Amino acid sequence: MMKKALLVLAFSGVAASAQAGALINEGFDNLGDLAGKGWVIDNAGTPGGSTPAWYQGDQSIFPAQEGAANSYLASNYNNAPIGGELSSWLITPEFSTAMNVIVSFWLRADALAGYSDQIAFGFSNGSTSLTDFTLEPAFTVPTGEWTLYKAHIGPQGAGSTARFALQYTGAADGANYVGVDTLAVNAVPEPASMLILAGGLAALTAARRRRSN
Repeated sequence: MMKKALLVLAFSGVAASAQAGALINEGFDNLGDLAGKGWVIDNAGTPGGSTPAWYQGDQSIFPAQEGAANSYLASNYNNAPIGGELSSWLITPEFSTAMNVIVSFWLRADALAGYSDQIAFGFSNGSTSLTDFTLEPAFTVPTGEWTLYKAHIGPQGAGSTARFALQYTGAADGANYVGVDTLAVNAVPEPASMLILAGGLAALTAARRRRSN
């Protein structure tokens, strides 16, 4: 367990006593650029799925949170076969944790009655090994609009590093389609004053034909 680590789900902002410095700022404009920047994409779910773990967003399902309509990453239920379990990982490049760090990202799921999409997230000590990540419990991603989430990790000491990961998880048979956009990692020189949770996680209901990539 990383010392002084605190993960926070939040719809609203995080107030800091000093200006943050950007360590990572990714809008997912081009999936092909991510590996060269140090991102890792891994499918650890039941093998045999017909779609990649994460792929360029499908603007016909919903548009990006910002930027070009397809400038987000998506994952769907076809990542594992019928009866399989999803475990689709998106891992950031390594970043310093010498100071407080705030990670912010946007999530959205496509609404389809009877189905929901689950995401877990957490940190490692800089490793890309999936077993080295400490994840918060998975939660259901809201539908209908993009929702902002933030996570915080306290300073780990000089020379320390971490990686942040999102895991698309749950039973493939109960999942549908989820997107992530605008992920930023910022160093905060002074301790952050955390403003936590403005409302609960609530899925909006809207009928939409199930789609596959």
